[in-house]
Amino acid sequence: MGKKKKGGSKKKALKPGKVEVTIKREAFGEAPEEYHFVLADGKRLKSLYDLASALGKMTEDTFKHHVNEARNDFSNWVNDVFKMPDLAKEISAMNNKVETELSILRKMVDKLRKEVKS
Repeated sequence: MGKKKKGGSKKKALKPGKVEVTIKREAFGEAPEEYHFVLADGKRLKSLYDLASALGKMTEDTFKHHVNEARNDFSNWVNDVFKMPDLAKEISAMNNKVETELSILRKMVDKLRKEVKS
């Protein structure tokens, strides 16, 4: 006779495809918790809006930790989590907070305009 499993509080593992579909459907929605971006100063970013907002307040040291000659963590996050390779490529060429913030906000406005028209 097999043992019955007790109803535990274990979370069901998300399938990678499910994450991608959810984020694409809500282009600027929040990423699942396991895909939140944690800045060098400890702040947690859940969405592209959070990133744009944080860039305006971020110290230069924090920005340079994530964006430097060796890497661009923000570009990688945008590409890998939000599946937006065009925006990721655009911000990968940026090396300052203002340009990066403006690129993200421009993309968000463009997306909203398209949604309003449809």
